[in-house]
Amino acid sequence: MAEAVMEEKVTNHIPYDISFSILSKLPLKSLKRFECVCNAWSLLFEDSHFMNEFRTNCISKSHSYYNDTSLILYQFIETHYSIRYSFYLLSGERFENRVKLDLPNPFQEENPFFDFIDCDIIAGTLCLKKQKTLVLWNPATHESKVIPPSPAESIPPYREASTLFHGFGYDHIQDDIKIIRYVHFCRINGGGLQLLNVRREDVPWNEISYEPLWEIYSVRCNSWRKLDFNMPNCWSGSSNERLYLNGICHWWHVTEDQDGHFLVSFDFSNEMFFTTEIPLDIPLDIGTNLSFRLTKRHLVVLNGSIASISWYLDTTTFHISILSELGVKESWTKLFVVGPLLYIERLIGVGMNGDIFLI
Repeated sequence: MAEAVMEEKVTNHIPYDISFSILSKLPLKSLKRFECVCNAWSLLFEDSHFMNEFRTNCISKSHSYYNDTSLILYQFIETHYSIRYSFYLLSGERFENRVKLDLPNPFQEENPFFDFIDCDIIAGTLCLKKQKTLVLWNPATHESKVIPPSPAESIPPYREASTLFHGFGYDHIQDDIKIIRYVHFCRINGGGLQLLNVRREDVPWNEISYEPLWEIYSVRCNSWRKLDFNMPNCWSGSSNERLYLNGICHWWHVTEDQDGHFLVSFDFSNEMFFTTEIPLDIPLDIGTNLSFRLTKRHLVVLNGSIASISWYLDTTTFHISILSELGVKESWTKLFVVGPLLYIERLIGVGMNGDIFLI
């Protein structure tokens, strides 16, 4: 009987080096949940040897997110006489294959020019902007679609609308492509009213709302509609501060007092949003008042996970953290501190196998 009990104890015991190896290969979300199993596992993130193994496994896994990955290169060449704009598709293991793309020309112009806004990796569609008009373009099918203006841009006539694009993506439930943006207004006054041939005293100012709003566009319906709730908006509207992953658009938001940093996530299928607080991942070694102004943060997808890359503007040391569970601040984990890197001007983004693109 004693032998049977001893044999059961032996078979139930996993040697530490084996459990160590297994844990280092787990996704971050699972590893975070297993911290409560025992004291030794709760201290794994403080073990430098374990973290080295975990980092290596994290960036070496081949993730389906990168299957058939291509890059879009947006290039403009300025001379004394003109500016030429071009789009190129880069493919191959080292993106060595380069094909020039023919831009859409929905307005039948001699030299069409577009600003690049965003790209949806699921539908292979690019979102371009020409002045205030958005255009969806699929380089593979050569199809393009001009997005109509929304009612918020023209009603009522005595306010001017400014739009801040926040992203677009695929709604897998409705089989639809959607665009979301933030709209805020300013008063048309003085010279603006003169252009409209309107006297100021004739304008019904008390009937005009200047409250900002959110609106969403559906390709299937070919129309905009107002969302019935308010969300924190993107800090600057920069494409580096937002990303799209698995049907959800994410962006970085900072509170007005600059004390709160949040990841805002909007689901295109159920049209709901939620927030995840972002902890300060750069030490405050240059003073609280200056630390925010002198830092940059890019949101990227690192091997299928949302990642934040932060650095001081006057250095080239990059702090890289990944998020394992949306809505849980504690699930942010700093994986790398890389640098300082000589001759680096700025970060572009992240590619396959954890490759980081820099200029």
